Amino acid sequence: MRVEAAAVSKAFGDRSVLTDINVSLDANGITAITGPSGAGKSTLLAIIGGAMRPDHGTVTIHREGTAHPASSRFTAWVPQGSNALPHRTVRDNAAIGALSRGTDWDEAYAAADEALERVKLGRLLHHRAKQLSGGELQRLSFARALCAERPLILADEPTANLDEENTRGIADILRGLAGHSAVIVATHDPLMIAAADQVIDVRRLNHHDAA
Repeated sequence: MRVEAAAVSKAFGDRSVLTDINVSLDANGITAITGPSGAGKSTLLAIIGGAMRPDHGTVTIHREGTAHPASSRFTAWVPQGSNALPHRTVRDNAAIGALSRGTDWDEAYAAADEALERVKLGRLLHHRAKQLSGGELQRLSFARALCAERPLILADEPTANLDEENTRGIADILRGLAGHSAVIVATHDPLMIAAADQVIDVRRLNHHDAA
């Protein structure tokens, strides 16, 4: 899979965030989009995922010999922080990813069980999400993304609120997930950057930053 951004620009009001971004991401394994807060990492990630339209330019996903415009049908999201349903079980929360692609509950639970084992939460299947730690909740978000079975997982600052031990745990999980789906992470965390196969500094691409 390859993701290509061509002349992508995005502004919010009179503030230009991305200006004439051109980049080709070999989206196999883990790609880290880096830069300080406000540099446009999350904006570029949202445009790649089809959740936000650029003001100018295009993003194209090349997959299995065909080219497609950026679309949410190719992507599963892992947000910054937790979006788990606190009173539902870990298993229920993970299964939401599978339900989003139209499975029945039996298949969704089977997918959830497998995904939760991958992220080392299998022993907590029947716990309520509100009982999990911050690091466990972030792993649950990755399990739900896996259950969606999209070819591309997009993670926005997934370790922003975690300590070093939990950050290392997420980095290990990402290495394991990379064989299942391509992963693009917006991050400024050095541990996450070290785990990546490809690192893109958004500041080097941004023409308004280079000027």
